[in-house]
Amino acid sequence: MKILVAHFRPDIVSGAEFAIADMVAKRSDGFEYVMLSPGEGKLTDYYRSRGFPVWARKVQTRRRQYPGLHTLQSFGFAQKLRRTSVDVVLCNTFPAASRVGTACRLAQKPCAIYIREYIRNTPEHRRIMGKAERVLAVSRDVADYLKDFAPPGQIALAYDHLDTAPLTERVRVHRESGKRLLPFGPKHPVVGFVGRITTYKQPNLFLCAIPAILKREPNARFAVVGAAVERERDYEEGLKRLARELGVADCVAFMGQRKDAVEIMSELAVCCLTSDREPFPRTVLEAQLVGCPVVASDTGGSLEMIEHGVTGLLFSVNSPDAAQRLASEAIRFLRSKDLATALAQRAKSALASRFASLEPVRNLEKHLSSLAS
Repeated sequence: MKILVAHFRPDIVSGAEFAIADMVAKRSDGFEYVMLSPGEGKLTDYYRSRGFPVWARKVQTRRRQYPGLHTLQSFGFAQKLRRTSVDVVLCNTFPAASRVGTACRLAQKPCAIYIREYIRNTPEHRRIMGKAERVLAVSRDVADYLKDFAPPGQIALAYDHLDTAPLTERVRVHRESGKRLLPFGPKHPVVGFVGRITTYKQPNLFLCAIPAILKREPNARFAVVGAAVERERDYEEGLKRLARELGVADCVAFMGQRKDAVEIMSELAVCCLTSDREPFPRTVLEAQLVGCPVVASDTGGSLEMIEHGVTGLLFSVNSPDAAQRLASEAIRFLRSKDLATALAQRAKSALASRFASLEPVRNLEKHLSSLAS
């Protein structure tokens, strides 16, 4: 069975791309995947480095300067789909469906859309979803959200898989090297935020919690690991101003975008997720894998990854005193090494039996097979 995995942008490699690569790497015998990228770039380089076959072919979306170009390119791409042995087209994100949905319909190839975000309920989005035979929701929270505007029976739950072996090996090598990546000495426990710098992830909330943490734990230090895309650079600069206004700039390291984020997480005392609603926070899983205790917002996919007081700590992100609540939970870990160790160990065990198991991979294959039959 041959599956063509369509992507939206050729210049971004993020959680969705890492996730599908992990699943493709663990595919069953009889499944063949080809990655479709709308042009050459970071994405094609990444997939080729993983040994995956790649098609680099541009198909414009409908909302471009030349409206007819999408239809013309879709006709051409549909012909290519007919000539090949592709059985199913899987759009790896919802925006990718805007590129290839028309071609799938013209070529009469079944289409599935992996939705890893909370898309808006608009006529255009409903039209795009209507082109798919199956909508795969990355978490139960996303599936529940989509029920308001997706056709009955179209939605299926399909968790992402985390391939732990390469990450574990990276952390092992890092620990054996004896090097320290955090710019603070070992006497300082470091609380970290890891993720793209963007408004919905609320790194500003992380910064606002710092004064309360320092009041109780003056030796604590803080790291922000990640960067903003070009259009949000002003927001990122605003965070640095906020740190100065809060009087904590000397205690916070803005480390930027890093390829060694997993290694950095292995050095953190606490990892914080502050998003107002995160569909499937891969950062939580990676922190759990490396044994870092997690404090996360009590919304979205976090609730499917963390049981409060058992595998991590949750805080009410939508409360007026959210920063104080975040600080209180982080302090619990900083003040009790036993609590931090116990919850981190349970989280790692739970990860191994769920998202790091092959169950998500086989579940995806089951859904794709049903479309091809």
